[in-house]
Amino acid sequence: MAASIGLPSLTIRFEAAAQTVANRSKKGVVAVMVRDTKETGVHPLSTAALIPATLGQDNQDYIARAFTGSDRGGPSKVIAVVIGTGTEDTSALEEGLKLIESYSIDYLAAPPDVTEAEETVLKTWVENQRKAYRTVKWVAPGVAADSMGVIDFEDTGLAVGSKTYTAAQYCSRIAGILAGIPMGSSATYASLGELSAVTARTGAEQAAAIDAGKLILIHDGQKAKIARAVNSLTTIPADGREDWRKIKIVEGMDLITYYLRTTIEDEYIGRFANTYDNKCLLVTAITDYFSYLEQVGVLSKGESYVQIDVEAQEKWLKSQGVETAGLTQQQIKEHDTGSWVFLKCGGRLADAMEDFEVLFNNL
Repeated sequence: MAASIGLPSLTIRFEAAAQTVANRSKKGVVAVMVRDTKETGVHPLSTAALIPATLGQDNQDYIARAFTGSDRGGPSKVIAVVIGTGTEDTSALEEGLKLIESYSIDYLAAPPDVTEAEETVLKTWVENQRKAYRTVKWVAPGVAADSMGVIDFEDTGLAVGSKTYTAAQYCSRIAGILAGIPMGSSATYASLGELSAVTARTGAEQAAAIDAGKLILIHDGQKAKIARAVNSLTTIPADGREDWRKIKIVEGMDLITYYLRTTIEDEYIGRFANTYDNKCLLVTAITDYFSYLEQVGVLSKGESYVQIDVEAQEKWLKSQGVETAGLTQQQIKEHDTGSWVFLKCGGRLADAMEDFEVLFNNL
């Protein structure tokens, strides 16, 4: 019986020493889910003015908050996902998630009345999406998921004047801020100027919350702002890095993943003969993109590389019965590899300026 060839294979791995990379050079996209009896379905919106007026006012406000952004910019698009009312089961939420799987989404905000059962569904969905190299991240209200794909937003003291809000009601606002941050910046200290109050915490309590993987807000007496832009990851994988806890670093990884996935799927799979010259063209394309990422502050300058993975290619050749002992490295690079392309690339993801030590000498 012939071996199964299945669907075309695209494997992208991020490792501490050698990360497979790619990016999208634009502001992010936010998906905002609400429950309503009208307008069920998906509504891609370029401005808040396009929010369906037949939705309930609270739902309109929740979607509109995603457009606000911060002093560093706003999202490129907000996708409103209107699901049926009722929380007796998770079917409506699951149906809404199916509807947006065909969209490219960076941040997701669930309905403000999301249930624990729905949170479990969302965590699994986000995990599966990210395993498939789709770069969605869920802004969750007080959900300790220990995941780079979940931002655990926790605040119980949000107020705009005399009106108070729950963290769940403000998840769309946070998602919009995160999606609007430029590639070379982080969301740390991004301001939410409308808030007159946030949860009161001591300095020690703020540090403990951040260390526990919680994205919290602080108020400096003039404005509210994000204390430190972290995700919920607290257990660092064996092949991981401590800075994977930072949203900026993960956003850089996701930008790179997006570029590699979409470029290879849309521009290369099935389009070209698998020759050494065509592999070199792909290497050049990725190299040029990495150079761009170095210029805009996603990758550190001068540390990026892309090359044919000679080790992986030789391993594959041996599995096909090819004797490689007498081949030079260049011959291995140029050898026929069927439908497989083996590349190795990496670089150092650049962090943002967040921690300072300034010495003033009083002369």
